[in-house]
Amino acid sequence: MVHNGVRQGGVLSPRFFAVYIDDLIKRLHRSNCGCFVRSACVNVFLYADDIILLAPSVDALMRLLRLVEDELAFLDMALNASKSVFIRYGPRFDSDCSEISMNDGDCLSALG
Repeated sequence: MVHNGVRQGGVLSPRFFAVYIDDLIKRLHRSNCGCFVRSACVNVFLYADDIILLAPSVDALMRLLRLVEDELAFLDMALNASKSVFIRYGPRFDSDCSEISMNDGDCLSALG
């Protein structure tokens, strides 16, 4: 029995979740921070409760991560650092870079 929220695995759960975090998507879009394809800013992909952020630099990724954390905190939700990773692409993918840290001080792990 579910007293509040949405039943996990329910047919409508993904739609309800999409409506619930719609403001997050709008906030990220308005930030104009991310990768650009032609003139469109592409900075987030979502599937169910998974979020992929796209950024051209570590600084831009940190800005996007802060926006996500702030919006999720407003929704009484949080990211799980132990399940979150980052991937770097490009000619300097294996160079040292700043840590990707969350508001609570936890750091994301590099994948690969």
